[in-house]
Amino acid sequence: MDNIQTQFAIAGIINGLVQFIILVASIIILVKKKSIATVLLCVGSLLNIIGFVGGYIYNAIAAQNGTEAILNAQVTLHFFNAFSIFIFGVGLLLLALNHFVKQSTDRLI
Repeated sequence: MDNIQTQFAIAGIINGLVQFIILVASIIILVKKKSIATVLLCVGSLLNIIGFVGGYIYNAIAAQNGTEAILNAQVTLHFFNAFSIFIFGVGLLLLALNHFVKQSTDRLI
């Protein structure tokens, strides 16, 4: 393996670890506080991991069919990842709005 492949592999491993940590944190939050916000956090995080792992598989399959297939795969993966991040972001926003509003009013009393 040359240097660029090694760097790509290391970046992929780090990315996978970060996504796994986010999934575990989302599950812990869901277990401690069940709400629509925490469900969205978990669903978005899980979809992100599916997109990450599926991306490698999808690209490998697309690579056998030529350059245009790889480009189509990349577009599909970008939309899927954007959708999963959107779901995660909505969950995080709802959690922040619901949790921290209650916390800040409690401190004023």
